[in-house]
Amino acid sequence: MKSALILFLTALPLAAQMTDPNQPDAFPGAPPAAATNAAPAAPPPPLTAPTATNADGMPFNPAENEPVIQAPPVDASTPADDTHVVHAPPAPSVPDGGGDGMPTPPPATLSPDPFSDPLIVQVVARYQKAWDGDKKEARALTADLERWTKDEPSNYLLLAYLGSAYALDSRDSWIGPGKLSYLKKGDAALDTAVKSDPTNPAIRLLRAMNYYELPAMFGKHSAAHDDFAYLIEQLRGALPMPYALTNDTKQAIYYYAGLSDVQFSDKSGAREAWQTGLALAPQSKLGLKIQAELNKQK
Repeated sequence: MKSALILFLTALPLAAQMTDPNQPDAFPGAPPAAATNAAPAAPPPPLTAPTATNADGMPFNPAENEPVIQAPPVDASTPADDTHVVHAPPAPSVPDGGGDGMPTPPPATLSPDPFSDPLIVQVVARYQKAWDGDKKEARALTADLERWTKDEPSNYLLLAYLGSAYALDSRDSWIGPGKLSYLKKGDAALDTAVKSDPTNPAIRLLRAMNYYELPAMFGKHSAAHDDFAYLIEQLRGALPMPYALTNDTKQAIYYYAGLSDVQFSDKSGAREAWQTGLALAPQSKLGLKIQAELNKQK
């Protein structure tokens, strides 16, 4: 199973350079055009009683039997002194609503896949070398990630990778307190990253994969299973997903979610996850591994 983790991580730099045919060139969400500042319609004239007229058709005052002198009409559109006229602002426009009559908010613009960040692409390449057994690279990567997370304390994806690097340090340490200490530091970094940026699928996926790979004695498989369930709901649109993920990232989620389901003896859930992931790109590296897992269930 660990080879699958490396397969996904090594696919990310390539995925960052590829154009996903299923993703649009531009994200939706352009703001609606501003409303035209049209002048408000003039109010209707007030209702008045009809004017009495004499035999010559001239208006007159019936009480005093005197003609009424009428003032010439005033053109409201051309006031005598426009500097003293206060114009009311136009009424705000309301966008078309849905079936419930409520205004439809503009769609939110999605951010690119977090794994496509240039720095993260470099981290993934170095992480692969460390995973392959380069202990010097593992120590150097940990030192760099510790420095970067101090320089960018709000970059929680870097913090998640620092947690993964601590896990490699634990692997490379001699059996003893240091080995367990690195593992605890890794878990703490991963948990803090997810708590600080819970809707970031890359962060949650890193924690889920790390916890899935740990032996059952550490009691992290349930947390991994919950993370994969959360990620699946994000892909389905049931939970907030502020990123436009590539097919590589989506397939990694479905692939590992299926493996996690198998850990919990949920073969039907695993089959559903794998079939969904396979449909995204059947001939990709992860697609072929998903097909291999489906073949095992036949």
